[in-house]
Amino acid sequence: MTTRTPRELIELYWEEVWNKGNAALIREICGDPMVRHEPGRILHLSHDEQVARVAKVVADIRPHFTHEVLIGDDRHVSSVWNMTSQSDKIPYMSGIETFRAENGRLTECWNPPYGFKLWDVEG
Repeated sequence: MTTRTPRELIELYWEEVWNKGNAALIREICGDPMVRHEPGRILHLSHDEQVARVAKVVADIRPHFTHEVLIGDDRHVSSVWNMTSQSDKIPYMSGIETFRAENGRLTECWNPPYGFKLWDVEG
């Protein structure tokens, strides 16, 4: 079996897990635990916690993610993303996340606070 690259993993994570709501795919493409680095804290999320987190957000706001920038190497991948939703509560978000992949799974994520507008595009 071929091991997925970090870029292939993040494309599955955004498109299949988030955009299509296939939270169960987390068990195949993410580590257990997934280590999430946020300013001032580190979270260790089990597969069950990751699946529950995604399922709740998908049910609440039905997000759709697109990449403004997607770049990776053999161990890391970074996404500058926009999110639109069908929710009046959170219609737009933007962010930057960098993931580390090991053995064909996303294992760590660095995640600063989100913006609540879309990234502006010049021109």
